[in-house]
Amino acid sequence: MPFCWMDEKEGGQGPTQGASREDATVAEIRDRAAVMRRLGHSKADAIHRCMGNLAWAFSVSGQPAVSPARVRKLVGEVYGKAS
Repeated sequence: MPFCWMDEKEGGQGPTQGASREDATVAEIRDRAAVMRRLGHSKADAIHRCMGNLAWAFSVSGQPAVSPARVRKLVGEVYGKAS
């Protein structure tokens, strides 16, 4: 049974690279911010938690796909909905 990651001729673009990695990171930040909002945490607490989780997740593998300014914007969008 062939798998996409078994064939080296494909160019090396795995499922965790490029736009899909950024999309997954953005979705995780939005989901985490929504949970924090539902639990009654402040927007500042949600930003702090999302930034900490992002720093931890990429502490070994390098730069995250999302900038701190974008994290603030994403959390702000979540907290702006149905305030």
